[in-house]
Amino acid sequence: MDALHAAALGIVQGATEFLPISSDGHLAVAYHLLGMKPDLTFEVFLHVATLAAMIGYFRADLAALVRATVSRRPEDAAVRRLAVRIAGVTVLSALTALAISPAVEPANESLAWIGAGFLVTSVLLAAAEISARAQRRGTTAETLPPAAVALVAVLQGLAALPGVSRSGSTIAAGMFAGLDRERAARFSFLCGIPIIALAAAKDFVDLIGGSSTLPGVAPSLAGFLAAAVAGYLAIAGLLGLVKRHGLWVFAAYTSALGAGMLVFAAIASKG
Repeated sequence: MDALHAAALGIVQGATEFLPISSDGHLAVAYHLLGMKPDLTFEVFLHVATLAAMIGYFRADLAALVRATVSRRPEDAAVRRLAVRIAGVTVLSALTALAISPAVEPANESLAWIGAGFLVTSVLLAAAEISARAQRRGTTAETLPPAAVALVAVLQGLAALPGVSRSGSTIAAGMFAGLDRERAARFSFLCGIPIIALAAAKDFVDLIGGSSTLPGVAPSLAGFLAAAVAGYLAIAGLLGLVKRHGLWVFAAYTSALGAGMLVFAAIASKG
């Protein structure tokens, strides 16, 4: 992998990590277009870059969560409840992702499975918009009941599969529970920080153990910078977008992309 290819993959990762359209699915498509095999180690390295973008963007929220966790001030009670819910989502998401991990790498190499994942994302986004019209939007993230927290967690864990958007799944789950789009998006991003950090930590352990390697200094740096910058811009863009518009455009995009990939995979299998 050269620096140009790494930067292209970094832009794809950063631009799609926070949009509800599946970064893993788009990376898999990019690998196919570039004639490359998926490099899961490099992908997690790109996740570190987007993690840095998330920490930078939500630094005030993270500082408040840490402060509330270590203090017992009554005025921090709501933030502590939010921290407990994020911790619960992280644990259950990690267990879910671990359970399906044997299927992740084979799915990344299958256009049909990636296409199916995009269709799952489309259905979740459309269902979230329909539920939003039928519910009153008054719930806050720190008051989510255990069942809603579990739903967010399981869907976040299942998003390890390519084509299934992590942000799309968790935003949809939050909306099912009564969060408005903006609150659901912020909760989705905050829940994404620890699970991405855990995935990155696991991969660094693999690197130290010699079971996986990065493509080199120049490609790694190019991919990291591209993903971090694109990711920061994508966060700001999505939060601004969900305030004014719905998720239908993303549902339509992932539906069209998923259907197209299934057709292409069917044609390719016959050829």
